[in-house]
Amino acid sequence: MASSAAPSATAGPSPKMDKKAAAQAFTDRLNATPASGSEADRFREADDRLKSLPAATVQALSRFGEAPTPEVVTCMECWAMLHGEDPTVLSCLKLAEDPSEFKLVGVSLLNSFREEELSVLEEKTSGLQLPKPTDEAEQAAAAMLEWLQAGLAMRRWAESARQSA
Repeated sequence: MASSAAPSATAGPSPKMDKKAAAQAFTDRLNATPASGSEADRFREADDRLKSLPAATVQALSRFGEAPTPEVVTCMECWAMLHGEDPTVLSCLKLAEDPSEFKLVGVSLLNSFREEELSVLEEKTSGLQLPKPTDEAEQAAAAMLEWLQAGLAMRRWAESARQSA
């Protein structure tokens, strides 16, 4: 009698499957972002706050066309830089003319920056504080700064997680 040998149930996964699993594990580590934790929570709140700004609030930044404080200047320069524009107040004001484009940002945008550019953003925004907002323009500037600081913190966390994985 000829017996048909069935594959053993105890045989391990094929080398091809091992490679697929290893590749998937690497991809998962590479794309690591926090689902929870202080960095993720802070970024989600900052992102929601920025994206919910009414168009009029973003456009109110035009008030800073004359004599903004040094902190607001730095914030606006960084926002223009984030969008790939010249890091100037004028560039930021031009962006604010189109609120939907102005708010079109994400952590992935930070990942497209060279390390030197990220270092500049980190240096300029680290420890930067704006006074409590008293009008729409200041509210927009505060949302921009919080987004920048939270986005950079999130990116640092993700980079650290990838390196330790």
